[in-house]
Amino acid sequence: QDFGNYQVPEIIKRAKTERHAFGVFYYRFQNGESASDVFDRVSTFLDSLWRNFESNRSRNYVLVTHGISIRVFLARYFRYTIDQFNVLANPKNCEMVVLGHNGEGHLGMKGRCQLELEVSDDGTKQTRVVGHKFHRRLRILPKAAIR
Repeated sequence: QDFGNYQVPEIIKRAKTERHAFGVFYYRFQNGESASDVFDRVSTFLDSLWRNFESNRSRNYVLVTHGISIRVFLARYFRYTIDQFNVLANPKNCEMVVLGHNGEGHLGMKGRCQLELEVSDDGTKQTRVVGHKFHRRLRILPKAAIR
């Protein structure tokens, strides 16, 4: 999702306030796009993906995308309502959402993998991946963040 120009903090703060008043799914940032716009693009992508599934070109697919695109993909595929979409939190950086194929033409939610990180204490504050933790559910926003 293109959020537009982030160079003027006051404009962005005002835009985020407007977005919550207008509706997160439909609000389009200036020079940007809405989740609804992303929904349209994801729908077209899903059509291509289904053609690949039907041709049996591969057994596994890896999609690397931004958080909004993952949320929209899930909403589109699983037919979430806008209210359900709005409570989903964006995945954290490098977090994976795992879907599994049931062998009968349908994907099912398996869960998500979140990286476990360790920050060095040698003064450099470098971060390294030390593992991952699997969760059966997606992250949702805290109630205070849902408007």
